[in-house]
Amino acid sequence: MSQSKSYRKSFRTRIVPAILRRLKRIGLEIKPFINVREGVVDVAAISAGEGFRFDFLSEDDIELLVDMGPNRGVEKMREWMRDGKLCFGAWQGERLAAKMWCDLKEYNYKANYHLLNDDEVYLFAAYSHPDFRGQNLAPLTRVKCYESLRKLGRTKFYSSTDYFNLPARRFKNKLGAIDEAVMLHVSLFKRWSRTFTLKTYQ
Repeated sequence: MSQSKSYRKSFRTRIVPAILRRLKRIGLEIKPFINVREGVVDVAAISAGEGFRFDFLSEDDIELLVDMGPNRGVEKMREWMRDGKLCFGAWQGERLAAKMWCDLKEYNYKANYHLLNDDEVYLFAAYSHPDFRGQNLAPLTRVKCYESLRKLGRTKFYSSTDYFNLPARRFKNKLGAIDEAVMLHVSLFKRWSRTFTLKTYQ
C-alpha cells in the first residue's frame, strides 16, 4: 500500500472517528452512517464448521443470550421479544454461538427511525461468540436468517452501518448487500437533532 493510500485509510478509520469522539464530549454528536439493503442478490454457498443448527430463540432461551454476551439485560430482551422482535441464533450442540435481532415493526436505529411495511425487517445487534469466530459463522447465520424471514413473508432486509466501520461494510458487501444512502445524524447537546441524506445510490 502506498504512503498516500495508507494515510487516507488511517484518516478515515482513526483520525476522523477520534475527532468525532472529542466533539461528542463537548455536546456535538456527528454520526455518519449507511442505510443498507441486504439479501438483494444470491451469494455463493457459505460453509462453516460442522454441527451448527439455526432457528429463532424464545423467552426460554434468554439465559443463553445472557451467558453469550454482550449483556443487554434480561428485562430488556424480554421486552424486545414481547414487543414482537425476533432473535435468530446459531447453536453448536446446546451452546449458542451467534445471534442477531430482527425488528418487524420499526427501523429502530434512532438516527433513521421509521415504521416498516409488512414485507420489511430491520436487522440489528448481531454478535458471534469469540470462540466461534473465524469459521464463517457470522455470514452463514445472516443467510440462514434471510431464509427464515422469507418464510414469514419478510422479503426486504435493512440494516445500518457506521460509515467508518470498514470490517462491517466489507462483511455486508460479501453478502451481496447494497448501500442505499450515506446519511449524517447531527445532535447538539441532546436537545436538537437532524438527520441528513448526503448521498443516494441507484
